[in-house]
Amino acid sequence: MSNSPGIRHTGFPAHQASNFLRPTTLHRYDCGMLQRVPDMVAVEEPLRIHVPGMETMQLERTPGDDENLVAGHLLCRGIIQSREEVLDITITAGPDRADVLFTPPGNRTRCMPPRPRRGAVDMHRFFEFKHAFERRQQLFRNTGASHAAALFSLNGELVAFGEDVSRHNAFDKAVGRAMHEGQLHRASIAMLSSRLALELVNKADTVGIPILCGFSVATSSAVHRALERDITLVGRIRQDTMNIYTCSWPLSEI
Repeated sequence: MSNSPGIRHTGFPAHQASNFLRPTTLHRYDCGMLQRVPDMVAVEEPLRIHVPGMETMQLERTPGDDENLVAGHLLCRGIIQSREEVLDITITAGPDRADVLFTPPGNRTRCMPPRPRRGAVDMHRFFEFKHAFERRQQLFRNTGASHAAALFSLNGELVAFGEDVSRHNAFDKAVGRAMHEGQLHRASIAMLSSRLALELVNKADTVGIPILCGFSVATSSAVHRALERDITLVGRIRQDTMNIYTCSWPLSEI
């Protein structure tokens, strides 16, 4: 976020935040005919993250929300625990890189915020979340090539949203935005467009989100970890059906 303290940009054009589409020309086979047509593809480019004392990390991502991606990635990996620890994030173009300064672990005075209160959630709300989620998938509507993640509060308010060619990056972007805006403590539900895999359950657990749901199915490792960590896992959300894999007690019926 450009107005957040400790975040600077070097060399990016003013329109960079919306520069996630690239025109192309392709051949389309349709009804027995091969035609040359214009199209749009999602931008995927590397971002190198440099943190003093650590090996360089590289993410293949959709540009435009890099500061939230970097912050969310560090938070989901447990490298930082709060926005107060981030002293500076400098985003530089050509080649794209992020230089991060944060409070050393020995100087930390705060711990990860407690997991949000998990009260009863009406199961029908998940269908409402899905509709709100899909309305925001701008990159997917234009390219069909992206994943998205949304964080909701217990009362159904959208806390943060992220979209990227990578499902992991989309989650990190949503978490980073919520952290930068001081709203992560309100996030009780994370919704994903992707399958519910182990690493995404681990991310939700690390940042203290107790309910993880998505449009696709869960993997065996994700179910096992969700049971271990008391995380409610809900998948394959459709128009009027869903699968509840673990910890169904927070969910209620009308």
